[in-house]
Amino acid sequence: MTTLPMTDPWIEALYKVEFNANPTEFLEKIKKLFTEDKKREQRVVELLKQYEDSEISVGKIAEKLNIDREDVLRLMEKHNIYLVDYDFAEDEKTIEKYLKR
Repeated sequence: MTTLPMTDPWIEALYKVEFNANPTEFLEKIKKLFTEDKKREQRVVELLKQYEDSEISVGKIAEKLNIDREDVLRLMEKHNIYLVDYDFAEDEKTIEKYLKR
């Protein structure tokens, strides 16, 4: 078994106070947090893929992740996905011109 020195006073206090210096309990909690974090990241990637495929809006992603729209935009930036804000007004004008012919 590998022993890791605790050089961070906050971590050491957390270990002693919250986990009664129980290494098994402490490590189980860390594993659980990493697992939850990984699942959340996978969910984020799934939702962003849906956005790229035009299946879901930024607002709906925010709702599903229970975060603000701005946080979704930051996630998109982190994953190199760009907001598509398309105005159909120009297309409507083109279609109207075409139909008047």
